[in-house]
Amino acid sequence: MTTPRNRRLRRNFVGSPGRRIRAASFSAAVIAVVLALLVAANVLASKSVLSWDLTRAGNNTLAPQSVLVAKRLTSDLEVVGLFHPGVGNGQPEAEALVALYEAQSPHVKYRTADPDRDPVDVKRYGITQVNTIVLVYKDKTELLLQSSQTESDFTSALINLESDRVPMVCWGVGDGERDLLDSNQSTGYSGVAALLEKNNFAHQELLLASTTVIPTECDELVILDPTRALPAATVKAVEDYLAAGGRMLIAAEPWAQDPKATESVNTVLQPFGLGFSGALVVEGDTSRSAAQDPTIPAVVDYGQSPITGDIQRIVSFFPRTTAITGTPVAGAKVVRIATTSTSAYAIAEIRTDLSRKGGDSAGPFTMMETAELPAGAGKTRIVIVGTQAFAENRTLPPNNSDANLELALGSFQWLAGQDALIALPPKPDRALPLTLTQDQQSTIIFITAVLMPGLIVLAGVVVWWRRRVFA
Repeated sequence: MTTPRNRRLRRNFVGSPGRRIRAASFSAAVIAVVLALLVAANVLASKSVLSWDLTRAGNNTLAPQSVLVAKRLTSDLEVVGLFHPGVGNGQPEAEALVALYEAQSPHVKYRTADPDRDPVDVKRYGITQVNTIVLVYKDKTELLLQSSQTESDFTSALINLESDRVPMVCWGVGDGERDLLDSNQSTGYSGVAALLEKNNFAHQELLLASTTVIPTECDELVILDPTRALPAATVKAVEDYLAAGGRMLIAAEPWAQDPKATESVNTVLQPFGLGFSGALVVEGDTSRSAAQDPTIPAVVDYGQSPITGDIQRIVSFFPRTTAITGTPVAGAKVVRIATTSTSAYAIAEIRTDLSRKGGDSAGPFTMMETAELPAGAGKTRIVIVGTQAFAENRTLPPNNSDANLELALGSFQWLAGQDALIALPPKPDRALPLTLTQDQQSTIIFITAVLMPGLIVLAGVVVWWRRRVFA
């Protein structure tokens, strides 16, 4: 039963028809204004290059050092991505990184090419591996292989390109050393010559037999397995060069034809407490050597060094190597770059039967090592390798696509001090930007700007209608 008092209460609660219409109109106006503001905000955001990186490690932004280097560009930087189509080629990650540099400088220009269909770029830049990034700046080039395409690698390459300093590699000749221009596809070193040229190193030959003073323009000295003993005057010149903060890559071989050749290079290394054993290393673990050849040890785990930062778990080979021996002198910082397994053994004297005998030395052995020692205001740096074959043509692309190329290039860069050009804090892997087609973008805009607000409006109308009907 409805009393006059109940009718008044109901009328006060529901309100008059005019009041309900005004309330509905006001709600619709508020919704329309909110929708307009949201649409305007989305439009403005889509046209803006500003962004916020809310990740804890700053995964989606460049480090301040990288931003500074990018903003210092005064000419166009051409970045060419030569990627072989397929999953795992590193292209999405590389292009996402390049986009960050593009956002910092209008001089960064990126284009991509298929190395299988664009032989012009492959020939022009001397590409020997697919999935390579080429940086061209003021007629200088830098190659970033797939394992070396991090922010640190990219920024270091930019610094090298911006620098007017070109490191000089003095290649020792005259005592049976490997010829840098030898194009023999097995034992030649022309691949290293091309590697130096493409990465802004100059090189010249240095006749060691007649050298009494290492020229001051030699930023790095290479002595690659002399087959004859170095003259005493040459040994003294090299010792003086290193004592003054020189940089050197030196390699020997097992079972030298002239034992005095090994003795002379050991004399050069004696001030650092290091040397070569001269014995042939045989890898007893078949999983750690080339197939069917235990005299070619394989390495996948490396010492922590700027040389090996990008090649962990990538195999490299050390054909016919001898072991590096000795105890480093006090103050020397030594990193064992490559070692054998504990199953390896070393054969001191030449013999045809390479099976293990009672007198053979037991491993593990060091096959590649770096040594750094303070020298006045600078540092002496040495890369020591137990085989001259670690960077010969048969171990480099296109004959081999393993990590030997990175080891060789990393050695020259470390000796040149290029590892110290950029020091970026490590970052965890970041999520790649989501790439959407035009249809996908339209769908998202429709859902967020039309459908969802429309559903809210519809729900409000339904509620208003139910109140009116059941009032």
